[in-house]
Amino acid sequence: MGIGASTTCECSRGVARFLKGPGGDTSPSSCTLRIIQITDVYVLDNFPSLRTLIQEKRQELESKCGGKTISMLTGDFLAPYLLSSIDKGAGMMKMCNGTPIDYLIWGNHEDDVGHADLMKREREYKGVWINTNMQSHESFKGSTCQVDVEVLEVVSRDGLNKRKIGLMGVLSNSPSLYRPGAFGGAEIEDPWETMATYKQKLEQERGCDIVVPLCHLYEPQDERTCREFDFPVVLSGHDHHVIDRVVEGTRLLKPGLDGHKAVILDLTWPSAVSSSRPTIKVEIVQVSNWPRDEQLAEEAARCYAVLEPLRRTQLTRVPHAYRPLSSAGARSQRVSMGTYLLSRIRDAMNMDTPLGGVLHCDCALLKGGNVRGGRDYSDNEHITLEILQSELEETKEIVVVQVPGSVLRVGLRETYETPNPGWMQFDDGVELDGDGYVVQIGSEPLDESRLYKVATISDFWRKRDAPSIGAWFEEHPELLPEPDGGKPVHALLLRFFAMQIWSRLWKELGLDGNGEVKDKEAFQRMDHDGDGKLSKEDLRLTLQEVVGLDALEGLDVLVETMLGEMANFSGSSPSNGQEVVGEDALQNAAKHWSGSSLASMIGIDSEEDSN
Repeated sequence: MGIGASTTCECSRGVARFLKGPGGDTSPSSCTLRIIQITDVYVLDNFPSLRTLIQEKRQELESKCGGKTISMLTGDFLAPYLLSSIDKGAGMMKMCNGTPIDYLIWGNHEDDVGHADLMKREREYKGVWINTNMQSHESFKGSTCQVDVEVLEVVSRDGLNKRKIGLMGVLSNSPSLYRPGAFGGAEIEDPWETMATYKQKLEQERGCDIVVPLCHLYEPQDERTCREFDFPVVLSGHDHHVIDRVVEGTRLLKPGLDGHKAVILDLTWPSAVSSSRPTIKVEIVQVSNWPRDEQLAEEAARCYAVLEPLRRTQLTRVPHAYRPLSSAGARSQRVSMGTYLLSRIRDAMNMDTPLGGVLHCDCALLKGGNVRGGRDYSDNEHITLEILQSELEETKEIVVVQVPGSVLRVGLRETYETPNPGWMQFDDGVELDGDGYVVQIGSEPLDESRLYKVATISDFWRKRDAPSIGAWFEEHPELLPEPDGGKPVHALLLRFFAMQIWSRLWKELGLDGNGEVKDKEAFQRMDHDGDGKLSKEDLRLTLQEVVGLDALEGLDVLVETMLGEMANFSGSSPSNGQEVVGEDALQNAAKHWSGSSLASMIGIDSEEDSN
């Protein structure tokens, strides 16, 4: 059931023998550790089947040789995806605990959920979270789940063959993956220096027969690990494709993203007198081949239910400047919905940058085939999640790439010869001349010698649509984005719309750049129950009264998103689970954001001429 192919080879360094098929020697003298691994999971869908798979494989091994079975997820699970932008990873943690996933390690995207919410999720986890190269993270000291390493012991049925396996977990410290102050300012130590230090400790001080590194690194970095160390196997994530290969005698394994596939690794020592190096057997299986656990499937459905009311809830109002609003004909002409969404994508990518500082991106471009709605909107229709989903595919991730002005000048025009999916849409800061050549980016004249930072998706450099753009990236592949460096477009825009609303509320409060409330009565007007804090109900009523968003059920979800953004400025966790915002938190947040590019961007207050 679901058994995948496995490489068979003889190890040149004598590290291990690689075999195919189910493991677990039936001899009473043998002992086996079975590891079931998934990685980079952004959906809840496969956990119910994974639970059944783990139970079956555990029972199978126990009946054969009494071995030990563990499960693990090697980083990137709390973010970034639409659900996590609402629940801040709470649903994913329920899946990890309910499956259960026995071991976690950090991934770079765990930082995307926000420091305060990340601290909450860490406290909720019931398994073991291995953190070897980021021990300065605030959550590590006093944690009930985090450890620097883990040592497992497996014993044969006859009790004579005992083996120790050391596990350590490292994530990438590549600066390009992180925003300033990521992980609450924690230091991520060099993965290879860390592995060298802890490998020696585990082998010499803890008496481990082998050490297995759990990594959140790209494939070339994992290859370095294989070359520099004599690990029998490396279990890794970060890349989203399946990898099963041998690099200089070390088995490198990655199951690919979202739990569609799982690695099942058996480490077996045939007898007490056999080498400390185990026999390695591997299966890579399709998780959906196992029946879904109904109880966990129901829990996953409850987690996703928070998105349903949001589908019809106004997220933002579309200004008159983009009317009439339409996405019809996006493969043959500029459409106002494309212009609006790309302008907001550009703003969302830039809103965290300091006011007056260097922007993260200069423009946003998207091929017309990605603006999918194909419809005209009435004057009283605004942006809801349902509309967003109809226009932009949820799986698309926004990346930033560098392109010379000379290439952009002609590159867009090349897509305009005939109607086609590659017809390039652009934001409101880009201007073309009468012949279709770009003459302006960021509302400034085009500089052909400048490298512009373009927010887009991964089909942007497809050569058949735009030959000049495609040729540029063929000549400069080093300028292509990190494979794991994108931001899911729906989550990106939802956060931006939430911050737009806060920006409007701060103006209603008369908050200045120092974070001081100039209009005390404005705060009191928002504080409907008069307790000195803004609760969910206070904010819900305020959004209807001040901002003018429709009073639908899903407004509560938008409110929770807004409250989540304030959590990093509260200075303490809310008591009794009651999410509230005090005046101090509002002041701190307003002071922070007044110094960001968000302060200069189009906001709901400029949309009052909308219907």
